[in-house]
Amino acid sequence: MPPRLLVTLALLLAARAPAAPPAAAPASEVLTLSREFRVRLIEGRDLVLEAKPRAGESQEAIARRLGGSGAQLEMLVASLKTPGGSTADGYFRFPLSLLSAAQRAFVLRNVFPDDGLDGEDWVHVARSGTLAVYDEGLWQVAVWFTGDGSRFEQLLVANDLSSPELRPGQRVRIPGTMLDPALRRPAGTEESALAYGRDARGDYASYVIKPGEALYSAVVLRYTGRTASEDVEALSKTIAERSNIRDVTDIPVGWEIRIPLDVLDPEYLPRDDPRRKSLDKQAAAVQRELIERPQKSIQKGLAGVVVIVDPGHGGMDPGTTGHGLFEHDYVFDVASRLKRDLESRTAAKVYLTLDDPATGPVPSASDAIPPNRKRTVLTTPSFLAADDGETAVAVNLRWYLANSLFRKLVKGGTDPDKIVFLSLHADARHPSLRGAMVYVPGSTYRKGTIGSSGSTYMQFKEVREMPRVSFTQRDRLRSEAISRKLAAAIVQDLRKDKIPVQPYQPVRDRVVRGREIWLPAVLKGNAVPAKVLVEMVNLNNAEDAALLRRAADRDRLAASLSDALSTYFSRGSRASTKGK
Repeated sequence: MPPRLLVTLALLLAARAPAAPPAAAPASEVLTLSREFRVRLIEGRDLVLEAKPRAGESQEAIARRLGGSGAQLEMLVASLKTPGGSTADGYFRFPLSLLSAAQRAFVLRNVFPDDGLDGEDWVHVARSGTLAVYDEGLWQVAVWFTGDGSRFEQLLVANDLSSPELRPGQRVRIPGTMLDPALRRPAGTEESALAYGRDARGDYASYVIKPGEALYSAVVLRYTGRTASEDVEALSKTIAERSNIRDVTDIPVGWEIRIPLDVLDPEYLPRDDPRRKSLDKQAAAVQRELIERPQKSIQKGLAGVVVIVDPGHGGMDPGTTGHGLFEHDYVFDVASRLKRDLESRTAAKVYLTLDDPATGPVPSASDAIPPNRKRTVLTTPSFLAADDGETAVAVNLRWYLANSLFRKLVKGGTDPDKIVFLSLHADARHPSLRGAMVYVPGSTYRKGTIGSSGSTYMQFKEVREMPRVSFTQRDRLRSEAISRKLAAAIVQDLRKDKIPVQPYQPVRDRVVRGREIWLPAVLKGNAVPAKVLVEMVNLNNAEDAALLRRAADRDRLAASLSDALSTYFSRGSRASTKGK
């Protein structure tokens, strides 16, 4: 026999020959992943997924759900029908090699949590898995990660090793060309935790659940743009069903979540998706407009700056309610504190869109604020929303009022870039979300003519001045650009002052509710170039509600917003428009 063949045979025998397990070790080890899944190590080497069938699920049905296809599926069904195909406590056994790609990856990620991709290659950390593998060598590594134990020789060469024996902690590189396709990184996924694929139900983005994560927070809130509780719950059920999840409270670590592309936020779509291309083109146009017409900076004291502050809701419209708080009453108090702060610490001039006829904008002396349904929009004549049917009128009158103020200020010589509009709110999102979120005027949602000439509106002087408005594409783009800079300054200063900010996309250019997408009216028809709507807290979150309840924290919110205006105006053309 040639010497080289003798060496190869020796290596092969050393790698494959089963070693006697230590006397104290059991013949198999089990890793429980959830109430439905566990992984068993047979004879110290062979990985088997054990799955409990769902109600009424046959052997063929569970094989189709978890196994491969074609001949592989036939082999799996046959193996399930053998005496060793199930356990005494009702679990079916699936050998690693007969699982679908997603399930193989699921098993390997859980058994070897220290492993991972390095570029296109996979790096395995020897003898560091969650199961007690006996005498782990390159043969086992080749079986697990390439599907063919005989490829251990190629791993020897790739890692410049002289022996198939491995020591604890030794790093073994499996080249991407040899790696099980289940573990490979799909093209174009380096920039996020998402990968993209297609199954019988269409295109999807996949996300692998990590320790401590939940479906609604790690996936729905993060990647779909939904924040309302009913939207998050409904979409969580849809995604769970698509991802073969029986119980959303019992998702094992490493499970692949499949998100239909049609519910994914455009920011997270593949680069070649038409919606993503449109978004990237729009973002480039926004940035280009800011470069061509940069925002002017003001170095000291906000001299010449005018701030239009819009406290959300009012009259008989209390806004959102949560944890015993009415949105409007506490938001009006923050607006009053912001006006006081700006006028006492800076040279800025402040206008409110609402007033309290009895007291004016006077901050509360106590934490609790009694309900007040008498605050009116400061149009000519003033307007009190007397019932729910007049809520929309009150909302639209705010931007008509802002536009009238803007025209007067500009006509009087004020630089349009020195005028800003802040609409302050507290919304009701999924209870798990904490912190502020800022909406900016997405240019895509402000096309065409906006306004009304109906009799309900024409009684107001501000409406009669200009019932309908429209904006050029360049002005819409620039407004979005400088508004993003203002939003970024607000997010920065809130964080600096330790005031919570929503973790996922705190700056947004649209509202998403179910299948509907729109822009808040106070931003859509508003002619002020720099304008934002600030959802300061989430009243569905107990900690956020407690923050807004405290007068000292309302002072902090007002001071942080005031500081953000100084940050915005001091940056000039140097500020980023990304706002994330």
